Amino acid sequence: MLLAAAFLALAEPTPRLLVSPVMTAAPKPQGQLLALPDEAVAYIPATAGAQPPLLVLLHGAGRARMAMVEHFEEQAERRGIVLLAPTSAGPTWDVVRIAMEPPSPGSGLTERLGNRYSGSRDSRRVDAAIQNLEKIVPVDVRRTVLAGFSDGATFALAMGMARSHPFSAVIAWSPGIPIETSQPARGRRVFVSHGRQDRTLSFDVDCSEIVPLLQSEGALVSFMPFDGVHELPEAAKDAFLDASFGPVPGAPAHALPEGRPACHGMSPEMPQLPQPQQMMTPMR
Repeated sequence: MLLAAAFLALAEPTPRLLVSPVMTAAPKPQGQLLALPDEAVAYIPATAGAQPPLLVLLHGAGRARMAMVEHFEEQAERRGIVLLAPTSAGPTWDVVRIAMEPPSPGSGLTERLGNRYSGSRDSRRVDAAIQNLEKIVPVDVRRTVLAGFSDGATFALAMGMARSHPFSAVIAWSPGIPIETSQPARGRRVFVSHGRQDRTLSFDVDCSEIVPLLQSEGALVSFMPFDGVHELPEAAKDAFLDASFGPVPGAPAHALPEGRPACHGMSPEMPQLPQPQQMMTPMR
């Protein structure tokens, strides 16, 4: 997987390609790891074309951006997608941290503002990471998808729904807090998954608050519940990436569920996802 030398490169003040390639278990074309300012990391697969699509990955609490890159490395090679993993300034994304803080007693305005996105320091870090990458790799801005897991999923939904950020789609694996976007981009495609046995971030909150909020903002939401905990199933990953970037050439397509999102109890339109063979290490 990724070499320890990658970590040493993160302190570099200017972007540079690492000398050592990414090591893999079996011989195959090797991608390159790119260190960017503000501790951002990018992975350029060997299969990337002249103007590759971009998947921006937002980590959960704990700033484990390297884990996000490692988890999606195989997908990047299969699909020719460049990966970019920005890093929050604090232990988690600032919008999420503010939303988690208890409101001042009797202050309804403070509570409303705490769950409303109109830009933040960390959103500027994400934008800057994309701009710094574009100076080196000619990614296709029309095929740039914002995605996140756990706290990163919550932040991806808030930032990704803003009209000021022209993402082609937003992916949220197990988000936890409903955060309103002040100027939402109506008609934006949004893909959400969550485990029914999640004890880290509530499935019920996602189902009864987050998804309805996205729908009220005009998002085109696809919701995939599954029988599992705080994890990222392969079925949800494959289906969402197929819907965002198209299926892998020569491989069977992974269809999204049809019909209205089913939240409490399975329905014929929302089949149970298979148990994942690989998953994210539980983290927020």
